[in-house]
Amino acid sequence: MSKGIEILTKGLHEGYAGTTVVETIDRLGFALKRSHYEGEEGVYHDEWLPTRTGGGQELARSGEEKYTRLYAGGVIAPKELHKLGVTEKDVIGYLIKKVGKLGGKTRLFEDCRSESDGEWQYDYRVTDRIPSVDLTRALETIHFKDTLVFVHGFEICRINE
Repeated sequence: MSKGIEILTKGLHEGYAGTTVVETIDRLGFALKRSHYEGEEGVYHDEWLPTRTGGGQELARSGEEKYTRLYAGGVIAPKELHKLGVTEKDVIGYLIKKVGKLGGKTRLFEDCRSESDGEWQYDYRVTDRIPSVDLTRALETIHFKDTLVFVHGFEICRINE
């Protein structure tokens, strides 16, 4: 795994699924969350909308290697979750647990289907690769009782200047 990819994984783990301080910032009237990590692997920065649906962007740099990872999507409507007997907090808690556990096995360039956790199932599937611009697209999903309760679309691109 390259250093640029390592910092994407480490930064996400330390930020969203870990111990980095998460701040609230204002961008064009939107209250975003932000995490920032710097370590021997490089520098990582993430900004996202802390809403039921929305998105965000990660930037990572290690030496001359740079990446951006964009994501959008979210959790299904509360009334649909209620029918299943779960909450948005349950879904996001499961997502954080899986991202932390799977580390560099997911949200990158290969499919990742985790073992079922009883009624829960996490899946990350690469949908497109466009080598001419170093772009990979993927879908991350969580199912509860075989019902889709969460989806994120991802685009990962190496930044070439």
